[in-house]
Amino acid sequence: MLLGTIILFSSCGSSRPSSFVRTASGGEWSAILIRDDLPFDRAFNEVVDVVAKRFEMDMISKDAGYGRSQWSYTWNDKGRYLNFYRTRVLFKFSADRTRVEIKTEAELLGKRGWVLGFDTRLLETIKRDVMGVVSRTTM
Repeated sequence: MLLGTIILFSSCGSSRPSSFVRTASGGEWSAILIRDDLPFDRAFNEVVDVVAKRFEMDMISKDAGYGRSQWSYTWNDKGRYLNFYRTRVLFKFSADRTRVEIKTEAELLGKRGWVLGFDTRLLETIKRDVMGVVSRTTM
């Protein structure tokens, strides 16, 4: 197993980012509670604004309470384009609009195609930024 992982990542042409975690599902959803005094429309717009400052948006549906960014090839290396690593952000509001869930996905190009996972640094960054504008408390 270890040898297969080494071969997979050595075929990328560069070392894999240390924040990349390989998963079958692209990572778990992380929930953030919305302040009681914050109307859904404003909370939704704040979350879109946070994500759109770092990523181009691919899909936004206020009615569904959902958004997804496009894949970015420049997130993890100080703006330098990496053709072997890409990330994106997804968010969805709960049906009762009391929380927003954030998920990041990352893919690393291996010998047999894209390997799915998530980026821990991106998740923490986006989660912190969203908490700062919509959360009951920040951590």
